[in-house]
Amino acid sequence: MVSTAFPDAVTGAILARNALAMTDDRALCALDTRLDYFEVQARTGRGRGRLPVVVVKQVDSLNDDYRRYLGLTSHEGSAAFVGGGLARLRSGSSLAGVTQEEHRELLSALVTQAVSRAAQTADAVLSPFLTATDLPGYLDAAPSATVREHGVWCTLEIGEVSGIEAFLQGLPAKRRRHWNRDICEAEELGLGYDVVLFSDEVVAEAAEGIACVSRRNGMNESSDIVRWRLNNYRRRPGRHFFVRTWWQGNVIAHMLCRMFDDTMDAHTLGILDIPELDRGTVYHFACLLGPLRAAIDRGARRLELGTGHDSPKLRRGCTGEDTYFADLLPAR
Repeated sequence: MVSTAFPDAVTGAILARNALAMTDDRALCALDTRLDYFEVQARTGRGRGRLPVVVVKQVDSLNDDYRRYLGLTSHEGSAAFVGGGLARLRSGSSLAGVTQEEHRELLSALVTQAVSRAAQTADAVLSPFLTATDLPGYLDAAPSATVREHGVWCTLEIGEVSGIEAFLQGLPAKRRRHWNRDICEAEELGLGYDVVLFSDEVVAEAAEGIACVSRRNGMNESSDIVRWRLNNYRRRPGRHFFVRTWWQGNVIAHMLCRMFDDTMDAHTLGILDIPELDRGTVYHFACLLGPLRAAIDRGARRLELGTGHDSPKLRRGCTGEDTYFADLLPAR
């Protein structure tokens, strides 16, 4: 059963994540002819807000694996994603000048308007990446929506620290032990990392490992498709770069990252299959420890680690936002 009680305070960090998701969706839709994009606007008192809607023109233009991930296996025709979410796998919005209580009211007004407009042309209206913070406002606007749990969005709060040692000292002992074990295991294997900017050479280098991870996660994605997807980031918000993992002089993993404001977003992981290496150890280094070190080096106050494999992230001190899939109107 999904609770509709209002969650914890809508923090500045959450608002910033939502605003980036919205900006990123707009940029993604400009790059992909299969997608359309529009926004709705509303005001309440001194508050003002905008909400994105991403329209997939033809659901069958997406490959079967992606349709399954998005919950669109039974859908045909077009689908409107209220709040967007295709770019960062979380819904977006831009709300300003509202109190905690007014946030829900304004969001509900936006969703009502968005659903009404989307329903005029789309065969299905849904929101596949809703956060717990936004869910009550959506259900106020669409009380007959069907909702299911989707995943947990993980964020590591770093704060202002001089180095990784200072960061670890600020953690509870239980969380610190996991990071210290990661450090020891990486040292025993001789793992290292570096940070490199986007280039055709590095994109080609990263594509094989990212395709390998996609296949392990049930997505049949070729290296060519991965290269196309990665190159799109050149024209999307933020400063983009790779955190690479090295072993015995070879690059064995890539994490695609970007900086926006005081936050580092680590969002696309690639790992080559190396039989003589423990994959769990490589994962903890490539996905968590390497990006954490890179984030601290860049003065990031926060490391966004997104959805998927939330257990090891939460054990190391990440906060988790529950996310939900909501069918706002039944498919026609």
